[in-house]
Amino acid sequence: MMEERERNPEHWYRYLDNDRYINAAAKVAEFIGCCKENLVLVENTTSGINAVVKSMSWNKGDGILCTDHTYESMSNLVQYIAKENQDIEVIRMDIPMPIQDEDEVVQAYAKVIKKSPQIKLAIIDHITSVSAMILPVHRLVDLCHENGILALIDGAHCPGQLHLDLEKLRADYYVGNLHKWVFCPRGCALLWIHPNHHNTTHPIITSAKIFHANLQHRYSYQGTRDSIPYLTATKAIEFYQSLGGMDAIVEHNSKLKDWASSMLSEAWNSTCLPIPNSMRAPFMILVGLPDTKTTREYEIKTKGHYSDELKKDIYDKHRVHTVICHVMGKLWCRMSVNVYNCQEDYYKLRDAILSILKDEA
Repeated sequence: MMEERERNPEHWYRYLDNDRYINAAAKVAEFIGCCKENLVLVENTTSGINAVVKSMSWNKGDGILCTDHTYESMSNLVQYIAKENQDIEVIRMDIPMPIQDEDEVVQAYAKVIKKSPQIKLAIIDHITSVSAMILPVHRLVDLCHENGILALIDGAHCPGQLHLDLEKLRADYYVGNLHKWVFCPRGCALLWIHPNHHNTTHPIITSAKIFHANLQHRYSYQGTRDSIPYLTATKAIEFYQSLGGMDAIVEHNSKLKDWASSMLSEAWNSTCLPIPNSMRAPFMILVGLPDTKTTREYEIKTKGHYSDELKKDIYDKHRVHTVICHVMGKLWCRMSVNVYNCQEDYYKLRDAILSILKDEA
């Protein structure tokens, strides 16, 4: 595709790029279950959420709701918006941990919303990045709308991992990456916008078609931007379906995840994050690290949601990629599974962690 473009870039950008973008968006809309007119393709979840939040009109006293599990980029975004407009308040709620059932999450949201009638927008994770939890987004969207709050769903990890029916969900905005679990190249993401907000939600980049009546045309034409990651979505989805589609992939990945998390928990003398099975992501899970002096030293040096230092040491010393999260006052390994993984990968992860963190408990 790149070769085709470079043979005749004038023809590509003037006559092919826009149509192929719209065709790819239509394929993604079919894949996730939504009307194609409501969906555009953007670089990643971060850029999509930026487009939404920075398009909104903010008034004195408005509030934005996020949680202690909100992804760092999104947390930084709302803090930036509040800094630029000091009349805006950021309301940060804690998700109760451990969790017995999803009712506790809904009740925590309801309590904060009742105390904070100024909330205009809630940014809600569908699958939390730091803890790999599925939040009850249908119930939370309803709760928001009952209280006059706009619901923006951060579904960065959801396309390809969860069945989505965005028209039925009826959030105000939904953003999700296609380069995480749908095999698209970086970066390719979807931004679903409720028809009520088509005319008030604009791309981050103001370009030639910013005033076009059609939502997709406003996002598709960005001058000589490289749109090839978006255009590959069609082939990526075809490949995803060739593996058996979501049901087959979820079955395969979930079995490997359950086996690996059990094996690691036993090897590390630890447990998985205490949440209901119904709230566990199909392809991701947190397993507690061994409780050693070295582990605690890494924990003390951790700032924010992730231990980048331990993550880097694991890779530098053992060439194993993983994510180390800080939740409930301790460090966890956020283990991920996909169709290209095998049991040997998780034995290597087990041994890498034990090698770095071994010492007396």
